[in-house]
Amino acid sequence: MKKVAILTVLAVTAVSFAAIFNEVEPNDTKAQATPAFGLVNGDQLTGTSTSSTGAGLDYWLLSTAPAPLGIYRHRLLVTPDNLAWTASIRGLGQTAAAVDTAPGIPWDGVVGVPNATEATVQSISSATNPPRFQQWYGFGKAEQLHWRINGSTATTVPYVVDYVVEPVTPVDIGSFQPGVITITTFGQGHSTDTDLWVYDSNFNAIVGYGNDDEAPNAISGGPGTGTTLQSWLARTYAPGVYYLALTNFNLANNQPSPSDDDFRTGSILEFPDAVLNSSTTTNLNMAFSINDLGRSIQIPNTKVGAFDINWFKFTVVPEPTSLVLLALGALLRRR
Repeated sequence: MKKVAILTVLAVTAVSFAAIFNEVEPNDTKAQATPAFGLVNGDQLTGTSTSSTGAGLDYWLLSTAPAPLGIYRHRLLVTPDNLAWTASIRGLGQTAAAVDTAPGIPWDGVVGVPNATEATVQSISSATNPPRFQQWYGFGKAEQLHWRINGSTATTVPYVVDYVVEPVTPVDIGSFQPGVITITTFGQGHSTDTDLWVYDSNFNAIVGYGNDDEAPNAISGGPGTGTTLQSWLARTYAPGVYYLALTNFNLANNQPSPSDDDFRTGSILEFPDAVLNSSTTTNLNMAFSINDLGRSIQIPNTKVGAFDINWFKFTVVPEPTSLVLLALGALLRRR
């Protein structure tokens, strides 16, 4: 009985912390956005919009509550399910980097630059399951993003938006040798338009470690001609733990595209530590291979749901013989 009572108290306590955030007018632009900070599971946003322009635009600046370091999937569920509601996660455009000036591998280290053009990065859809939701991923770092909703003359009932968050466990795909590692969806038995980015052990997006479309061999050093919409990323890795975010086009974080990407003008997010996919397409084959100097492994991979990003973990470690040589070198230096 004690256990039941304790669990009941905990459940009630969790619910009692849920908050309702009400829009504050004017909130018709990003600069006027209504803040909703410290979002926790079960919180709600609410407001009224009966127009798709001017005062009918409701901008929100959202910030999630801090959590232990990890991968989290965040959702906004818009009700009532009225086709007249329009909502989107907002971002920016980017000015493309000049094409890589160091042909082949390694990449020249240049990336694009965010510009001031406001962009729609992800829009709600009545065709998703559940209908009319938005989704992004974060890492427990109190991530921020701008969100906008508007209605029409048919939306006289206030909107209510439920915030839901749950942890995501990445798939561990093993260990690889330090040096150049290639991650690619090119030539893997499908034609899915893929997009990917690599993160470090603290879930920081590594500058330039992303690819949307493979570039011609003369630019990227890859096997393709730049005519596909598949991904090919060759980068140098030091020992450590890394995470791979892989999905179909468009994957958006706050990082502009590197100069050896064949598509360098995709929409991006304004703030660090959030990442999302813009596509409602489901059941996509996104198999990929990861290759170091010694081997190539193909990883089966399917995008199941709308806006999903699939997450993978890999470790870069020297081979045992390399570890012996490193230890011997350290010993000799000490002598």
